[in-house]
Amino acid sequence: MNEENIELTKEQIKELQKIVTEIEAEAIQMVIDYENTPSNLDSSSVVEIHEDSPLLNNISGSLGDIAFTIKKKKKKKEM
Repeated sequence: MNEENIELTKEQIKELQKIVTEIEAEAIQMVIDYENTPSNLDSSSVVEIHEDSPLLNNISGSLGDIAFTIKKKKKKKEM
C-alpha cells in the first residue's frame, strides 16, 4: 500500500485521535502503576504466555499474583 495516496475522512481522523488519546492514557497509567509497584523481575527476565492461555482471560488479576521467577542454573566450570 502506498502511504502517499491515503486520505482519511474527518471521521477517520477523529477516531484515530481518540485511539491515540486512549493509548497515551493507558501508557501513562502503566508508568504510574510501575512506579507504585515495580517489577521484581530483572532486566534479563522473559515472561512467555501462550496465546490460548487462560491467564489472558482474567483482566482483573495480576500475572505477578500467580507467576514466579525461574532462574537459570549456573554452569559448573569443568576442570
